[in-house]
Amino acid sequence: MSVSVALAFLSLAAPGIGSPLERFFIGTTEGSGSVDVIVSGRHAMRDHTRGRMDSGGALLLDQIVEEEGKPARRRTWRLVHSGGNHITGTISDVRGAVAGEIGETTLHLRYRLEEGPLVEQWVALHPGGRTARNRMTFHRFGLKVATVESEIRKVE
Repeated sequence: MSVSVALAFLSLAAPGIGSPLERFFIGTTEGSGSVDVIVSGRHAMRDHTRGRMDSGGALLLDQIVEEEGKPARRRTWRLVHSGGNHITGTISDVRGAVAGEIGETTLHLRYRLEEGPLVEQWVALHPGGRTARNRMTFHRFGLKVATVESEIRKVE
């Protein structure tokens, strides 16, 4: 199973607009933590992400994910507001759409990876706005098969 970390979401009309969590992902962030797979155990992971807004108001993320024992891989995200606190979008290794909800300091996403697992991802911005906690769970046939726990920090 290819387990990935990713973060992202919605649009900002201009700098200074949007929640603290939204602004956190514009620019460069780095994450580090671990992947715990039910059949193979725990291993380290890291990600490097660059976020920007496109002219249509979508957040675009270009991400490199590095997992211990696997080659680095690139993921691209495109996410936008879809009304209220809802967001939708696409991720390069996801089958179908990404959907979720966002608050001032929290994000909850749901999507299915091309290789099959259903992913639920939660991101919570820490006080001070320079770091966030990322937790992902991966399910197959209704059973949890893996988790990711990581800390993300704002680089710029």
